[in-house]
Amino acid sequence: MSAVIAQINISSLLPKPKPITESVIVGKDILELLAGSMYVDPLNVYREYIQNAADAIDEARDLGLLFDDTPGIKISFDHAERVIRIRDNGASIPSKEFCQRLVAIGASQKRGTKLRGFRGVGRLSGLGYCQELVFRGRTDGDSKVTEIRWDGRALRGKMRDQQYVGDLATLVKDVVTETRISGDGFPARFFEVELRKISRLRNDILLNEEAVRSYISQVAPVPFGDKFSLAKEIDCKLELRGIRPPICIELDDGHGPIVHRVQNYIQFSDTVTDPIRGVEYVELLGMDGEVCAFGWIADHSYAGSIPKRLGLGGIRLRAGNIQVGDEKILASLFPESRFSGWAIGDIHVISPKILPNGRRDDFEPTASYAHLQSELVLQAKKLTQRIRERSAHRNQLRAVQQNLGAVDVWLKMARDKPLPRIILQILQALSQERLDKVFKETERLAPDSEESTATHDRLKKLTVLINTLSSQGKGEKIDSAISGSLEKPITAALKTILSSAKSPDAGIGLSLEVLAAIEMVS
Repeated sequence: MSAVIAQINISSLLPKPKPITESVIVGKDILELLAGSMYVDPLNVYREYIQNAADAIDEARDLGLLFDDTPGIKISFDHAERVIRIRDNGASIPSKEFCQRLVAIGASQKRGTKLRGFRGVGRLSGLGYCQELVFRGRTDGDSKVTEIRWDGRALRGKMRDQQYVGDLATLVKDVVTETRISGDGFPARFFEVELRKISRLRNDILLNEEAVRSYISQVAPVPFGDKFSLAKEIDCKLELRGIRPPICIELDDGHGPIVHRVQNYIQFSDTVTDPIRGVEYVELLGMDGEVCAFGWIADHSYAGSIPKRLGLGGIRLRAGNIQVGDEKILASLFPESRFSGWAIGDIHVISPKILPNGRRDDFEPTASYAHLQSELVLQAKKLTQRIRERSAHRNQLRAVQQNLGAVDVWLKMARDKPLPRIILQILQALSQERLDKVFKETERLAPDSEESTATHDRLKKLTVLINTLSSQGKGEKIDSAISGSLEKPITAALKTILSSAKSPDAGIGLSLEVLAAIEMVS
């Protein structure tokens, strides 16, 4: 008799899931996260509004709209009233959509497009730093300007009020007003954000022109400065890769438009500068072999970590030509994180599969981004090797210059005043030893380099001069005083004095005193 075993599908015995029927409540506290807690650095406010303005300008360009002025953004301060105004001449928002789009939260129309902002929350970033947030604008043909006001003081009061029971939608209606005002005095097409009664923060940073200018020069899609010699070359390369053209951003501080952070040189101090010699272009491939990122890395001496006050160092990542994160975003990818601050460059992420996260301090953790990071690790290793090679090269040159410098001083002293023959003979031997060291160091330099060629020429000239040293001496009395058994120990002593003295002058001075004492005794 055979047993029959029936197969039972366990999943068929489990209760089937069904959609929830309860109403979903979005509480008022979500606004606190969006308006303040989401952005750590107050200056991020500028990035968010510049990002939206840049999208509006690109949209106007794509639509073929005419510009009365250079396409750009103007930022103005009113210190007395503590007001910041950020105005652009982009496509703006039609009056019939103005209110709906500017009170919507997390409902941007940009997702899936080539525009930069697509989450619909950045426009509220200013609420955490002012008492009133105002949006104004009009499109071509609108006679009036539409104005939306967010009352930040009322908003914070209702959020603290434990008796207030309104949800997010109710809260927005309670603190936002819409007005149509006369268009007199306003441009025919514009959009502006106005932050009124700015909070007083450390160093009053939001109203600090120097800090704001430096921040925008690093983060925003601004052009290179006219004096940067490699600007046109880099611009052409970026344009071929589909990077949007830069945008003119002006700050009313009297210093003209803001330009990209990079210059022709790195100003380490008032006396030490390091020129940027050129750039290396980097093309990084994605998981499917497509180009997912493209950028440039400046070539210079890598003389040390670039001072943070310059706002210049680091290989920066950019999306939509706006910086993501800060200068340390790639530090963890370097074999030694400190070397990330020795380099200068921009990597533009162009893959639609790699998107900035909500805070824009990094990218979303996807497989595509992980692959890009693995490619960037290889670049970081190459840079580290280059930094070490340049450091070794500088050490070689430093040793060469020290030895040649000592020989130059000895030869000059021999020309300027007559010295005893024994000192000249010792200087001749010491100089030859120094030249032998220089020759060995020169052999380690690149054979066709400018430094190698110049050093070989100096070696030939110095060798001729050194060979004539011993014939220039004087002092027969001293020669006779140190002859015989005293010659070797005195010569050794003088050689020690001349080779180990703090300076060639000091060594020769002490040697002359020793010989004078010997001459008196004899």
